[in-house]
Amino acid sequence: MAFSSFTDVDEQARAFDGWSLDYTQISGGLFHGTSSVVSLGGIRLLVEQLNRIILQQGSVPSDRIAVAVPLELEGHARMCGEKSDRDSLHVFSSGPEFEFYSPDRHILVNVEIEPEKLSSNPMRVLGASLLGRHMAPLIPMASDVADNLRGLLKQTLAAAAQSSPGEQADTDERIELLERTVLYAVSEVLSASPASADTRPTRYWSLVNDVQERLQDASTCPLSIAELCVQLQLSRRTLQYAFQEALNLNPIAWLRAVRLNHVRRDLRLGESVTSAATKWGFWHLSSFANDYRVMFGELPSVAAKRYARRHA
Repeated sequence: MAFSSFTDVDEQARAFDGWSLDYTQISGGLFHGTSSVVSLGGIRLLVEQLNRIILQQGSVPSDRIAVAVPLELEGHARMCGEKSDRDSLHVFSSGPEFEFYSPDRHILVNVEIEPEKLSSNPMRVLGASLLGRHMAPLIPMASDVADNLRGLLKQTLAAAAQSSPGEQADTDERIELLERTVLYAVSEVLSASPASADTRPTRYWSLVNDVQERLQDASTCPLSIAELCVQLQLSRRTLQYAFQEALNLNPIAWLRAVRLNHVRRDLRLGESVTSAATKWGFWHLSSFANDYRVMFGELPSVAAKRYARRHA
């Protein structure tokens, strides 16, 4: 078992090997996250814990099935626009891309399955059939089913963490047993869901995505809600209601949070504080420094110095 601790959301996102993944911190405060990784033949378990609201966007390699079972999920959560909870199976490989809006309290066991790497032919056949199956991004589970799956994964993680002093053959046999246990448990939940299940995103999720796309280019990024409303041809009231319904957040806070994340990434690339801040429309540098500190738990000058030392 490999354990890592992070104070940077982008470094946390890189714990997912091979994924294309971006994390945007939405709630303010010093970020702290952890990941614990266990590899069992063709199955990889990654336990992720986050302490801030994060917008997760990305994609899973096409040769993998990736699902997540929440151990803790307290607060407003959306998976591809659909409201999720602790008894929802999150299927990150359900489409070409996904968006997961995770709450402050977030502990998930992510299960990645690579069918071609599974230990036996029956398992490889089952894995391939699951890979080719159309699945919704969110699969509701009955409470007892969810509790049983959580318990099984916890037992698997505990068993995998125990050192085995036996021969290599015994170790391989142990890994195959754990691999088979997880595969069939996940398969049972996936197979019980309708193959033609459709997503049920909130009414305003497409608007949230539209806004997010407009915030990615510094040269055209709206700097105020008034400017955003003109671009979208919407009233302020409609925009306010849409964000409250979809994200339980006001659009002003969203706009500021996303722009501050862009500044943080530019600082990591070596830009100066002044250059990065003004690039994203923060003209009053003292107010910007305070906003940055509230969002990330440190002043931008401190972050810039730390990133500069890494570059050096």
